[in-house]
Amino acid sequence: MTANHTQPMSQKQADGLRREWALLLKLGYASQWTPAQKMARQDEIAALLLQAGQALPRGLTRQEVLVNVDAALPGEAQ
Repeated sequence: MTANHTQPMSQKQADGLRREWALLLKLGYASQWTPAQKMARQDEIAALLLQAGQALPRGLTRQEVLVNVDAALPGEAQ
């Protein structure tokens, strides 16, 4: 187990999260969600991938992730 008692992320799970991240960019996907909800989910996916040490989605730069993850995880030590 890891330090926070979660199971490590498999490559298949990480690939699925990266696919979901890309789908959130497509017009019509999750149309019931507001743009803010879609962006929040993308930030959550990026944070999960970073915590698991997995590669980030291709369209995302490290600088964007660091800004978003810091804002999305207020309880984490910075």
